[in-house]
Amino acid sequence: MTKFLVALAFGAGIFLVTCNAACFSNDNKIKPGQKPKGCNYDGVMHPLNSKWRTKNCFDCWCLSNGNYKCCQAYGTPVNYDKKNCISVFDSKNCVYKVTRIDDPTTECEIYGMVG
Repeated sequence: MTKFLVALAFGAGIFLVTCNAACFSNDNKIKPGQKPKGCNYDGVMHPLNSKWRTKNCFDCWCLSNGNYKCCQAYGTPVNYDKKNCISVFDSKNCVYKVTRIDDPTTECEIYGMVG
């Protein structure tokens, strides 16, 4: 029974992270019969069916129709021991690290994330 509850909690955490992700997309408004050359994002042309990560930690996909979709590449920890731990965003790797306040080399357990 314990394994089932752990698996259920883990699955719910994945569901929470994937369903609450901040996303945006564009509409290139390609004319009928016109074939897109790629996706123009922030002045850079990305090949059709490609993927990239922005400097603001969004994962983006260039769709075959010339439109792109971008979603936040990280979740935000919301359920951890806030009395003894601190959450710090690592912008180089696009992840939050939750460590002990009194020992930043020791990671804290995270029980839930959103985003």
